[in-house]
Amino acid sequence: MFGGLRVTAGGCSAGPRQLGGAKPRQILVALLLRREQAVCKASLVGLLWGDSPPAGAMSTLEGYVSLLRKRLDAVSPGLGTAVRTVPGGYLLELTGIEVDVHRFRDLGAGARTRKGAEAVRHYAEALEVVGGTLLPDEHLDWVDDARVGLGTELLHVLDEAAEAALAAGDLDRAHRWARRAIGWDPFDEKAWRVVLECCGRRGLHAEGLRAYDECRRIFAAELGCTPGPGVRETFERLLDSVRKVDDDPLAALVDAVVRLHLVISSPDGTSLVPPGRGAGGPGGFDEEDDWRLLERFLSTARRRRVGRSPLSA
Repeated sequence: MFGGLRVTAGGCSAGPRQLGGAKPRQILVALLLRREQAVCKASLVGLLWGDSPPAGAMSTLEGYVSLLRKRLDAVSPGLGTAVRTVPGGYLLELTGIEVDVHRFRDLGAGARTRKGAEAVRHYAEALEVVGGTLLPDEHLDWVDDARVGLGTELLHVLDEAAEAALAAGDLDRAHRWARRAIGWDPFDEKAWRVVLECCGRRGLHAEGLRAYDECRRIFAAELGCTPGPGVRETFERLLDSVRKVDDDPLAALVDAVVRLHLVISSPDGTSLVPPGRGAGGPGGFDEEDDWRLLERFLSTARRRRVGRSPLSA
């Protein structure tokens, strides 16, 4: 169901058009979404026609079910018997049938019971199952609700997977999964923390600073606030990882540039200004001193560049 409805058995495959039209297809979707749960005929009538069912809706429903069974049998003989008639309704028997949505959920649940690299492996298998949006061609309210619900589940699994990979030291997957979560929800602070932590551990300080600035801008533009304390604390640790490199002459300059950038890029001047060593005392901040430090650096670089230029002779 990820990326669109398709039934495959052996070398045969059937897409939406081969399943008997919109109504039989929607019956199959309704039964698939209710994992081995019986769905009464009255509920199916409501799903298919809403509050305005046609005359003889029950008989029409039964005709659509019969057509669906024939189309499933055309994919694989006997497959149509999976749509079972039960008292008052229908049930999809899933013995021997794999449904991608159910597999995603099963693998995610299994990953939660494991630790370390084994958990990461199960999360990876779960996320590989998700090959696209759930049933993108179905435009019904109840399918929309299922799509939103599954999107929430996917985001939860992505957060769990990113944190598990981070704990296991698999920084590539942790960063990739966290970014994927941010693609679903740009306000996902768990994912932002993982991104910043990965950048810090890998020594990608410039990338980490850009990521925090991206996060800060999104929160300011959409919510009118700064990221939460968890993101800010992770950002502080990222800056500390630069400051702790004792032999790095650029540490103080990096502090100054970051503080000045956050000040000038904030529309109201209320963005978080990270404390740093140097001007203003421990944890203090003096904007003028930071400007002077930056000007001295640029002036020195300019003089040395001119001194090396063959035109200077």
